[in-house]
Amino acid sequence: MFISRLWLIIFTTFIILSAISCRTGKELALFQDLNSEENTQVREVRTAAFDPLRLQTDDQLQIVISSISPEASQLFNLMGSAVITSNNNTQNMQSVYSVSPSGNITIPIIGDVKIAGLTTDEAKAEIKNAVSEYLKDAVISVTLINFRVTVMGEVQRPSTFQVAGEKINVLQAIGMAGDLTVFAKRSNIKVIRKAADKVEVAHLNLNNSSAMRSPFYNLRQNDIVLVEPGKRKGLQAEGLNVIIPAATSIISLIIVALTRLR
Repeated sequence: MFISRLWLIIFTTFIILSAISCRTGKELALFQDLNSEENTQVREVRTAAFDPLRLQTDDQLQIVISSISPEASQLFNLMGSAVITSNNNTQNMQSVYSVSPSGNITIPIIGDVKIAGLTTDEAKAEIKNAVSEYLKDAVISVTLINFRVTVMGEVQRPSTFQVAGEKINVLQAIGMAGDLTVFAKRSNIKVIRKAADKVEVAHLNLNNSSAMRSPFYNLRQNDIVLVEPGKRKGLQAEGLNVIIPAATSIISLIIVALTRLR
């Protein structure tokens, strides 16, 4: 009788632990609506249309103006260099312009050219038009060099990251931060974005693929991705390492009690 009760307790505890473990594992999966094991075919997911970055005040741009006459072109390029430092990497960038609070850059000889609100391609066309009076067939290069995003909260390596190019999405940013921790609340990822004189906050549910249709899924310069902890942080963090010792202690107490009742 005693042995039967003991095995019943152990079996019940095992079932409970198994159920908790499975539930916790399922909660860690992203895009759970795509996790059907029955359908192994490739599935198509609609995503938000990519909208090119728009230049903002305080953006830093590397702008190079060239033509068939290098001597003439040099007159329109800033002299000297600016040092750009990110993640312990230092680069010397020639001809770096900062977009002023009024949305302008100041080009030697030409003066102010308004580029805030434009894409880099549109800025090229605007600058080319501004220098066309002085340079024939000018070639303009415009590169955004301070495209940074910040990932904070329940990720492995919270930090501010320099982005190469002009495109990065939430998943890529989280990947740069070393992925989500088991603490992370995947159903409520916040994207904080400064827009003119206000701040916009979007909530993305990474448990569902519909998050990829959000206009905030593709990040912009200076966006902040904030990952909050879930309610069961302790359970997610420790998992069975916490539950098993507790269950073992309970079983031990029950065994002692049953032994005394024999």
